[in-house]
Order: sequence, then structure tokens, then C-alpha cells
Amino acid sequence: MNLKYQKQLVSILTLSIILGTSFNLLRNDGIPWLAKPIEKLDSATDIDKKNEEPTIREINLETAKTLQSSGSLFVDARAEEYLEDGFIPGAIANDDFDILSDSIASLIGYDKRFVVYCSDDDCGSSEELAYMLQDFGFNDILVFKGGWKTWNEAGLGVEFNE
Repeated sequence: MNLKYQKQLVSILTLSIILGTSFNLLRNDGIPWLAKPIEKLDSATDIDKKNEEPTIREINLETAKTLQSSGSLFVDARAEEYLEDGFIPGAIANDDFDILSDSIASLIGYDKRFVVYCSDDDCGSSEELAYMLQDFGFNDILVFKGGWKTWNEAGLGVEFNE
């Protein structure tokens, strides 16, 4: 490659980065530079705090038990083949995001709180699904980070597909 073309390429890339960054900073709804960390809730009483904007918050086992016993919707983020091992009673799951999001919307709407979980605290599927659902318009999403493993090891209720 000729030195002249290399300089042009570097100039174009530099200009693109400067313009992109400038426009992002000037926009009211610019793309955040860093993802906001998920807020951790320590008890079920913390859940009732109303937020002005859509939120994703993390809950522990005790809060998950309280919410499950009160009839809150649980969404299993694991792939469907893992459901053969069991799932939290009443949880819904579907590998097809559109079907899953439509199911949630028809069951509880977009503003009611629900819980997303996956296999364990190392599994990122629950957070990934929570962000996708938030982008889709759901406003109050809780992530049960301990997931299926913590629930099952605690000896809590389990449901199986028939």
C-alpha cells in the first residue's frame, strides 16, 4: 500500500472517530460509554422502591423465594433442553425471544415486575436476556443471580415438563 493511501486511511478513520464521539456526546440519548452496574437488592422490602426509569436489579435467594410465593412471574433464561432438569415452579421459558417477550407481555404487561434467572451465578444468560427485554420495553426486571443451582440446592419447589 502506498504511503499516500495509508495517510488518507488514517485521516478518514481519525475523522470518523472524532465525529462519532462528538455526536454521541451532543445527543440527549447518546450511547453510554460504560454499562451501568446492576443494583443489588438485599431484601424484599427494597423491591418496592419505585424507579423513574426502566431498571434491572439483582436479587438474592430469600427475595426470590418471597416473590415466587407471592405469585411473581419467573422467566428461565436457560436453553429449553436444560429445563429437563427442572425449573422454578410457574416459570416460563422459550428459546425464541419474540415468543417469550409476547408471553411476558400478555401475562403481566410491560410495567409489572418479574424475575429472570439462569443456571447459576456464573451464567450471564439472565443478564443478557434482562437487557434484551428492557430494550424491548419491559420496565421492572429482577435478575436472580444464584439461579437454578442455588434454588435447587436450597431444596425449594421444583417443576418438570411433562
